[in-house]
Amino acid sequence: MMAGENGIGLDGIAGGTGVAAISVSEGHCINLRGRQEACDLCQRACPARAITLTLDEVSVDPALCVGCGACVPACPAGALVRDGFDPEDFVASLAGDPVVRIGCVQAAAVEGARSVPCLRMLDARILAALLAEGVRRIELAGTGSCADCPSGGARRDLAAARRRLKTWFGENGPEVVLVDGAGPDGEAGNAPARAAERRRLLKGAFSSLLDVDPAAVGNGAGALPDFDAMIEDADDALQEARARPVPCQQVLASRRRALPFREGGPVGATGRAIAESCTGCLVCADLCPTGALRGETGTGRTLVSFDPAPCTNCTLCLKVCPVGAISGHALRGVEAALAGRQVLFLRRDRICSICGNVFGEESGTEQAICPPCRNESEMDDDWREMLSG
Repeated sequence: MMAGENGIGLDGIAGGTGVAAISVSEGHCINLRGRQEACDLCQRACPARAITLTLDEVSVDPALCVGCGACVPACPAGALVRDGFDPEDFVASLAGDPVVRIGCVQAAAVEGARSVPCLRMLDARILAALLAEGVRRIELAGTGSCADCPSGGARRDLAAARRRLKTWFGENGPEVVLVDGAGPDGEAGNAPARAAERRRLLKGAFSSLLDVDPAAVGNGAGALPDFDAMIEDADDALQEARARPVPCQQVLASRRRALPFREGGPVGATGRAIAESCTGCLVCADLCPTGALRGETGTGRTLVSFDPAPCTNCTLCLKVCPVGAISGHALRGVEAALAGRQVLFLRRDRICSICGNVFGEESGTEQAICPPCRNESEMDDDWREMLSG
């Protein structure tokens, strides 16, 4: 279900507002796509236990959600979005400044600082993207309030992000500094500034609601079902389930070439390999939420290709392959991550002259007969020989 499609926490991170700050794109959740309990990373990241996962639904309880957005970078499929926050827009807004200060809404607004719902949203991918845009020092304000924050505090997540940046860039990474207070000298700031910052966030979140024409709503009395709208809704649901890049991954993937990764070291990317046991069923490509895996049929062939750029290593492909033919591995060196789309599996197809099904050329004989039809034909020959004998 869609939770809080146009909502945002009414008081930054306050909890119990009755309006969820997280929008859900269920069509991209890997549990629903794969019809198995494959991932619970968003649940584990949520400090308020507001997320419920089943094989049919992802729901965010607006009475519990504190709007911190910690679930957003945790989701490998990009099925969760913090309303009012776009990673690409955020990074672009700070591009070119060698020193930036970022503060959470809960602590206070800081003069000259850019606010985010919670510092837990700033994972290593976003911080690395800032480095690619010329930011050398990132000051994170408000961590002194983490101990009492409903979001559970960002210090542990930021420590993990700094360790990853160190692994990727060594001494060439950005300087990430935790500032205990929200003000330039560690002071808590003032209430008017905090209120102004929250109003700024709310203005963007509710803009779509304010654009609704009341005359177009009416009271609905005596109205017939709008079947055209129902068809459009179905098309929207189909479009929603189609693979697309994850925003938190895309900000890094689009800037990898500009980043000073350690030579031959990890680059935040993973690869895939497909063994000869692959049957060409394409289930891995059909269910991939990011479009990293892509399947193609027609023109006498079946193939699976892979692009490491959008891959978040959600591992759904490994879990759903019926023959265990696909495997994953970490990529080392930026050139490996920038290799682009490559074919992992290719099969020349033929059409069976008996049943009309498509089968792999390597499995056939000189005649265009698929293995099942060939086996059936051989069994018929055996029966005839037995009866004639």
